[in-house]
Amino acid sequence: MILSLIVYTLTAAAMAWLGWHVSRREQRLMSQGGGELPFASWEIIMAMLIYVAVSSARWLTSWDYNMYYNYYVSMQSLGEYSRANFEPGFAWITKLMARLGLHFAFYFAFWAIVQISLLFYALRHRKALLPWLALCVFLGPYYIFWMGFVRQSVAEAMFVVMVELIIRRKFWIYLLMSIVAMSIHKMCVLFVPLYFVPLLPLRDVKRWVPIALIMVCVVLGSFPQWIKLLFDRLGSMADMLGYGHYYRLFMSDNMEYAFRAVIGPARLFPLLTCLCVIWYYPGIKRMHPHDACLPALYGFSVLYMGYINLFANTTQYLTRPGELLRTVFLVMVCYTFHYLWRERKWLPLGAMAVLNFYYVYYEIFKAYHIGGSIYMPELYHTFLL
Repeated sequence: MILSLIVYTLTAAAMAWLGWHVSRREQRLMSQGGGELPFASWEIIMAMLIYVAVSSARWLTSWDYNMYYNYYVSMQSLGEYSRANFEPGFAWITKLMARLGLHFAFYFAFWAIVQISLLFYALRHRKALLPWLALCVFLGPYYIFWMGFVRQSVAEAMFVVMVELIIRRKFWIYLLMSIVAMSIHKMCVLFVPLYFVPLLPLRDVKRWVPIALIMVCVVLGSFPQWIKLLFDRLGSMADMLGYGHYYRLFMSDNMEYAFRAVIGPARLFPLLTCLCVIWYYPGIKRMHPHDACLPALYGFSVLYMGYINLFANTTQYLTRPGELLRTVFLVMVCYTFHYLWRERKWLPLGAMAVLNFYYVYYEIFKAYHIGGSIYMPELYHTFLL
């Protein structure tokens, strides 16, 4: 427990300080008539190295982590990949690194550097968000999720980069990146229709409209039995997304996967955070009038929260498609933190801090005292000790 508290807190603080330092250094340079600092600034490189070091040393955490670990180690010892349905890009990288005889720490370090470099690159023109990104990632639920669901976390980070391609109307490059993402996680086929969402000719709407839509999703999500009607008409789309097994469960009369979930902090706090994002979005937009990606990031964030709450009372496998937008929502949360800090709105800033920085301490406390499994994603284990 003490190791987990130290690692998450110090990593968040160190990366936040580096993000603050590079942002302030760039602001001073630009105030003197200079340009933006390059992406490969020493602070960003150092932050990435810290992230990779912490991530590669993790060991024996969640079930998904151990699944990837066991596949990698078995590939090295047996010379064969024991799971045939992994996507070709992910499988090829895994086989290559295993046959090179690299320690599993290098394997997880590779995926960690892909995650963080994509995200930092997406924010290369928004360095003021980097301190908040570090705090949200390590004190919130994001890092723990990313370290378990390796393929999906890479896809999420890729999509943040791809939002800029949507705004710049670079469809063919976007499509190529979607294909690359599909080679890592087949669910990324959903990136193709997402391209057209920000292009819809919608005018700015009042704040109450997205708030009302999300509340409707919360209400509908409280009665998941309607989802079976949807699955009855879903057809072969589920098989395309790799969800054929769950589709057939819903096609039967088995409603085991539709249940009433408890509304606790893990669900309620992100919802309240989203409502804060919506409420302060007009001010955020005024603060960043030249940020062409901001409306798209905001729209995807509202879509994310609506979808998650719509399927909140079902199996996790139904919420997974919406979670492709999780990291986009993270970026909008960072925008909100930055706005509240700059505008000195201390009370809502404090509320946002409670909503987003409680998670890791709350989960560590629960995991340590409840116990029951060695596969605790919240607790930090390392092969070095």
